[in-house]
Amino acid sequence: MFRFFSNFARKAFEFVRKFMKFRTEISIPSWPRPIDHRARIFSVGSCFADRISERLRRAKFHITSNLSGVLYNPSSIADALSGWFAEGLPELRAADVIIVTFGTAWVWELDGRVVANCERRPAHLFTRRRLSVAEIVERFSSLLSNELSSQQVVFTLSPVRHLGGDAGCGFTDNSLSKAVLRVAIGELAERFPGVTYFPAYEIVNDDLRDYRFYGPDLVHPSVEAVDYIWEKFSEAALSPSARALLPEIEAILRATEHRPFSPDGEEYIRFRETMSTRVRDLAAHHPELDLRAEIEFFG
Repeated sequence: MFRFFSNFARKAFEFVRKFMKFRTEISIPSWPRPIDHRARIFSVGSCFADRISERLRRAKFHITSNLSGVLYNPSSIADALSGWFAEGLPELRAADVIIVTFGTAWVWELDGRVVANCERRPAHLFTRRRLSVAEIVERFSSLLSNELSSQQVVFTLSPVRHLGGDAGCGFTDNSLSKAVLRVAIGELAERFPGVTYFPAYEIVNDDLRDYRFYGPDLVHPSVEAVDYIWEKFSEAALSPSARALLPEIEAILRATEHRPFSPDGEEYIRFRETMSTRVRDLAAHHPELDLRAEIEFFG
């Protein structure tokens, strides 16, 4: 009898646990224009843009990111994009997808001009202010109607908190800044059908929502958080064929990172031969992948 009730209690607990939810997991619809390995991607914006760019580059996508360094505010990002188009930058002109990551709406101005960096000049020469939604929308509406009109543009909002500014006002300034940026992106997405928003900010702050998913500085997302964001990005943004290639690409990359105890041993020699065949076979079936470094590594 005791065993009967024990088994019943265990099964009842497992049934309840199956339907218990301990977090609000975000659901992201698949993009109408998914990305495959033939696409050329250009990424610009905050340091978070570099994190996603690293994942795309590791997955053998063709991507160019932050050519002039990290840019945080929309005004500086717009200036950079406009300048690169005037210069005829080939990586930007050839891009099929442009990922723009806003970090903060706060800017520093020198003589009425927004500067991307401090320019190593005395702080009293600069004026700090917050960009308005209207300013951001107007500036990027012009770009989306002209230079960026033929390209797929993806906006993201960095989940990294920007806590600079006057003492004691970091969190309130950051909240207001992120709200301005999110509303501006929302208006741009409503105006331009080709604009897509990827909710990196919501993934970290509403889905994960725990300091376990931050690095030691408690500001930047941890490796685990970036892994999760990449997983969500892959599900929503990549084509089924591109996603199918990810495990094989990652297995090959991990093989190149493997450090054997006996590099001249027969076992490792056979391993290299097997991997060489595997890489060459993948390259032959998918010429859009740049596997030259891996082919050279395995010989």
